[in-house]
Amino acid sequence: MKMSYATHKPFNIEKGKINVIATDNLIVYRDLILGCKDQSDLIKTYDDEFNALEVTKAIDWLGDLMITQNLDKRYLPIIFKKAFESMPDEQRNRIHQATQNLDNAIQESLYLADFPIKVTYDFDLKKSLKFTHTHFDDDILKQPYDIIKTVIKIHQLCEMKSCLIVCNVAHYITTKQMEDLATFLQDVMLPIILIEFTDKKTNEFYKNCNFYYIDKDYVDWYE
Repeated sequence: MKMSYATHKPFNIEKGKINVIATDNLIVYRDLILGCKDQSDLIKTYDDEFNALEVTKAIDWLGDLMITQNLDKRYLPIIFKKAFESMPDEQRNRIHQATQNLDNAIQESLYLADFPIKVTYDFDLKKSLKFTHTHFDDDILKQPYDIIKTVIKIHQLCEMKSCLIVCNVAHYITTKQMEDLATFLQDVMLPIILIEFTDKKTNEFYKNCNFYYIDKDYVDWYE
């Protein structure tokens, strides 16, 4: 995938790599975030042949890992859809039977209370989940590195075509975790983009990454 920002050279977003887009220019940083959120037309996305892609389809914007989380709402529907598509009939039937038993028990209780209400089961597995309070483990949501790995695994297992983008990662993870993340991405062959507000001198932290830098004077420091 390619991504471009206004008049600057395109960023080549490689699969299996951490792709860092960094700057110490406040306006550039703001533009990058707004563009990736599809709130500005300064960011464009393309496939490898430079065919234009819709930003909302090409980018999975997660933002700051400790501020803008809503993993349950964002990813559980995708996980459930994938799981139900590949679920063996035996397991599917067990869920149907368990849900129907629950509906029957509710219906019986309503009859005993003399309420004229009818409970109908429509065999929609997704609706069955509302009784289970299915959610991500709270411990994972407290660990930025675990959040990144979890979301990348979701991208892999659910065959998502978009590229995950997060920002401010350097505030939350160690150099060792960056190295581990680089190795993990090579195994799954998926891309990730990190948007960072930082000084160019800190690029040692990103030594295993594709590092694209735009300085305060709007100069590109990448090939």
